[in-house]
Amino acid sequence: MANSKKTIAIFGASGFLGSSLVLALSQSNQNLKLFSRNKEKIKLWTVNPNVEIFNLDLNNLAQIAKDLKKTDVVINLLGILHQSKKESFDNIHHIWPSHLAKVMKDLGIKRLLHVSALGASIRAPSLYLKSKALGESELLKQKDLDLTILKPSVIFGAKDNFINMFKILVKWLPAIALLSPQSKFQPIFVEDVTKILIKTLFDKKTYGSVYDLGGPDVYSLKEIIRLIIRSEKLNRLIIPLNRSFSYLFAFSMEMMPIKILTRDNWRSMQVDNVVNTQRVISYRYSFERLEHYLGNKKNRSPTRSKYHFYRSKSGR
Repeated sequence: MANSKKTIAIFGASGFLGSSLVLALSQSNQNLKLFSRNKEKIKLWTVNPNVEIFNLDLNNLAQIAKDLKKTDVVINLLGILHQSKKESFDNIHHIWPSHLAKVMKDLGIKRLLHVSALGASIRAPSLYLKSKALGESELLKQKDLDLTILKPSVIFGAKDNFINMFKILVKWLPAIALLSPQSKFQPIFVEDVTKILIKTLFDKKTYGSVYDLGGPDVYSLKEIIRLIIRSEKLNRLIIPLNRSFSYLFAFSMEMMPIKILTRDNWRSMQVDNVVNTQRVISYRYSFERLEHYLGNKKNRSPTRSKYHFYRSKSGR
């Protein structure tokens, strides 16, 4: 990271990845502006003299512009897994990035790191992945931005929604009905994504590029569930569902009061969540392998290996 003190704004600071990033950056010499739609989750940072906290109202661009004044770098982590009446994929993933770019242009802020999702494409089968791709497209049109887009696979860690959801199911259910059991994922540890975000903050070589991020291993969903069952020292039956039953299962889950899984999530799983291995940029880090993470909860020491930090073909 650059030696001179900078002011870094983080949108989505209270989320899973945002919390990890804020913790890491709070130990640096940078000023932080934390934007969240849930300030209560990050109010503990008010004790840090280098941290300012702002309520985020996406409909109040004038206030956002006011709060962003005298900012050097913007990091956009905003994202949702499920739509609701209040929040749509299009608003959060597509329209918001375009609004943010306009505010930055008006203020003369050039540096933007934007976290999208692996598999995002306008040809993707799910609204989630399409909206992510539309957001990327809006930002890539902005020629005056020093833009870097990062597209991670499933991110795991102590408070993730993916692995922990299956941990709960495995603990309470004697059999796991598994939709799309052969879907591929390349899970990446949250602290590794955080390291990459910090590394790229002031790395001019990454300006104007789009990168895929994945961990050291590729797993099918069925293999991930087996790892979780083994780590919990349980005996559980896995019932793989075919395409038709997977759709019906996702539909039934979507009807529940609390959304754990939707048909759009299932459609996202039809695209393998694996990095494009062409044009590797070799940042070297200590990996955390999912298998190692699950099997060594109390005393984890990551294995050394070459970091999977890939540039996709869509980079400009």
